[in-house]
Amino acid sequence: MQAMENKLTAAKYIFPIQTADGKNGYTPAKETAVCSQPQRPKDLKLVESTADVNPVLLQVLADCTLEVHDDSENTESRGVSRLFSFLQILTAMFGSFAHGGNDVSNAIGPLVTLWLIYTEGGVQQKSETPLYILLFGGFGISVGLWLWGRRVIQTIGEDLTTITPSTGFTIEIGAAFTVLLASKVGIPISTTHCKVGSVVFVGYFSTSKKGVDWSLFRNIIFAWAVTVPISAMLSAGIMFSLRWAILL
Repeated sequence: MQAMENKLTAAKYIFPIQTADGKNGYTPAKETAVCSQPQRPKDLKLVESTADVNPVLLQVLADCTLEVHDDSENTESRGVSRLFSFLQILTAMFGSFAHGGNDVSNAIGPLVTLWLIYTEGGVQQKSETPLYILLFGGFGISVGLWLWGRRVIQTIGEDLTTITPSTGFTIEIGAAFTVLLASKVGIPISTTHCKVGSVVFVGYFSTSKKGVDWSLFRNIIFAWAVTVPISAMLSAGIMFSLRWAILL
């Protein structure tokens, strides 16, 4: 009797769905909701332990378990994950190096120009950038990452697609090489654009088309499209205001 009560309690915990009488239970119409519960069964033992609760419930348990089993086939072995987890530390350092070579330059370029005009009266073709300005730019990016970077990290690293250590390794390598090559030839590009492109297509080829959140990707593309004219208009408006204030 006690064992049966334990099974019923476990089933109600796994499937907290309200029935018409207000009690926790299961109805066939709720199958989709059942399978989407975060507490869905993880192995067949749990399915067997609830066999005498409800035959329909047993079938849904089995379906959810097979779904989990199918998903687990795409996961990596512990040895592979451990190897690429270590390699990702190196690729993250490589990516940070590439990021510093391009994005820091983008951020402090206008500041360097203002500083050279202030100190030298103009900008020479081969003017040297002071080291402390480079350090200031790196410090600013680090503080921005610490204060505001968590949400962007979640969007790229978790929401777009599922990333494993091996796919993360390939994403870092591809994006870092692209940014580093652009920095070498003097082309200012966005590290974020490169990372998002790598994440989406690595996720697509490593899982499937359904493995990528395409609606989120479309939102990111839309944000890229609108931020260029918005930033241009804001900058032009600020410049116009400053010139108007100075002339007065």
